[in-house]
Amino acid sequence: MPRKAGSWRSLFPWRPTRTTKKTRTRASRRLGAIALAVVLLAACTSAPLPKAASDVEEASELALEAVQLLTRVSAYDYALAGTLTGARTHIVSPDRYASVVRDSAVNIQRFTGKALEATLDTAGPIHERLVTLADALVEVSRAADQYADGGDPAIFAEVVDGVARGWDDVLALARLIRPEDPELLATIAHGSSFAVQAKAAPAYGLTVGPFASSAEAQAAADRIGTVERVSSEAPFVVRVGTYADRAAGEAAVTALSVKGFSGLLAEEQRFTFSRSGPAPDDELWSEPESVFDTWGSARRVAVAPDAKWVVTGSDDGTVAVFTGDGVLRSLPRFHAGVAHLTFSDDGAWVMGGGITLVNFILPEGVGIGVPVRLPSPATQILYVPAANYFAAVAAADGEVVIAGRAPDGVPLGGPFPIRKPGNGGALAANGAGEMYFAWSESGATEIDVLNMAGDRQVQGVMRLPGTVSRLVVSRDGAHGAVMTDQGVYRFGPHAPDPSSTLKRIGDPVREIAIDAEGTLYLLTQTKITAFSGSGETLWSSQLVDGRRLVIAARPVVLDGAERLLTFSPSGDVEDLETRGTVQDIAASPDGKRIAVLAEGRRAQIFKLP
Repeated sequence: MPRKAGSWRSLFPWRPTRTTKKTRTRASRRLGAIALAVVLLAACTSAPLPKAASDVEEASELALEAVQLLTRVSAYDYALAGTLTGARTHIVSPDRYASVVRDSAVNIQRFTGKALEATLDTAGPIHERLVTLADALVEVSRAADQYADGGDPAIFAEVVDGVARGWDDVLALARLIRPEDPELLATIAHGSSFAVQAKAAPAYGLTVGPFASSAEAQAAADRIGTVERVSSEAPFVVRVGTYADRAAGEAAVTALSVKGFSGLLAEEQRFTFSRSGPAPDDELWSEPESVFDTWGSARRVAVAPDAKWVVTGSDDGTVAVFTGDGVLRSLPRFHAGVAHLTFSDDGAWVMGGGITLVNFILPEGVGIGVPVRLPSPATQILYVPAANYFAAVAAADGEVVIAGRAPDGVPLGGPFPIRKPGNGGALAANGAGEMYFAWSESGATEIDVLNMAGDRQVQGVMRLPGTVSRLVVSRDGAHGAVMTDQGVYRFGPHAPDPSSTLKRIGDPVREIAIDAEGTLYLLTQTKITAFSGSGETLWSSQLVDGRRLVIAARPVVLDGAERLLTFSPSGDVEDLETRGTVQDIAASPDGKRIAVLAEGRRAQIFKLP
């Protein structure tokens, strides 16, 4: 088969062995006779046949690896196409796309090396299909790399076309593999469903230049006004605009001449992109599902189940209610800054505020019911499932006050408001309507429980040393933990005698949290550690500067000012692709979404696997 110019095989050149004539000695003539005998003997032996097509033993594994490579590129093509068309969700920035495809190029090169090794001594239809597939992937990689360098839509159209051919090639390969691999075929169907279409139409591009330097080009762009882009590398030109017809382009050239510039109008192809098929949620989960600017200088964020609503709170008291893709729906306002925002489990209500707390109905953002007025700013608000109410705690003048409101803001009546002598104050709730609350007095902490879905009576749980700062309980109510200035303790809330289960497991840390399965997480500045329900250490991971810990479908840690990490049940770490300095993090009540507020103005919503 003729060798294709620029194909993947050109990455692995080889040279034929060179020979040199020498004068034969008598000994060499004897060796020549022996060699002749060997040749004659070999002539009587059948030559080994090339391996059968089925002898490409790694074909199934290579096909699966190619599918994984194509799926990743397809998912990010889908996201970039969304960005280029102005979509609000499942999008990535061009810079992020460039980073991903450059990383994919390394993996594609590794794949072609494996393909070369697997096909060297084989022949047949599987061999041919594998070679064709490897060639196609190299072309995709080269085109994607080109687009990453220049951002030319025509090159992105080549990427889209190359990916489509790659899916055809890998499907053709999969159909040859025996026995048939249904899982491989299903994986191909899944990855190829993230479809992007490119459409070309004639257009006219107007440029000015070239200039001697990037600075001169930028100065010209400033004088021109609105431009599409300025070249950062030679030739230094200014792309002024793109026009649908020549008449519009020539009018722009005339307008430039008034400012002293000579423009070059050139006919070219203009590409538009569209996308179809399901969104690649699983492939893009580490990217924001949606990104949008919030209202004013926000400092708090909350997200409803399924990201139906996103609410932010600002220092000036403004509460902004958005849809999940960033459409502003209402702007209620407090007289003071918003320190807390908490959703009900159904996402229909939110409680927010600071020293005064108000319940809002969504999306109208109308305050409803009777506001809660506390003696000092609330230190915590939570929603109590099953019992269906909000609770808030504050402490001032030697008294801890716990207030409660129904979702519509109606006061709950006895035993609320709960008043206890002392200081501190922490709340936790399980999924059965039990609210646990802790407060401290005279160097000791008391923990009580109230079930508003049951007997509505406050009952004592236990007493332990120290001043309380955190209290957590698992959703099923079987596991609990409390942190005081004396250390972190585990206990069994539903044990006949919870105090008999109290066990100190370490010194005070920055944060503690517990998930639905009872796994306890401890966050220090330099480490996060996970403990099983029985107290065994499951895993730990080093950090640079652990600042926040939030429990969603998996634990999420803010490490430093900008890096957000997630951890799998086995402790494997993944970065969420956040952008900017993080002010706040919140999990949706169902644990499927994480809302991130960055730079005081940008909301980023992530859908966790």
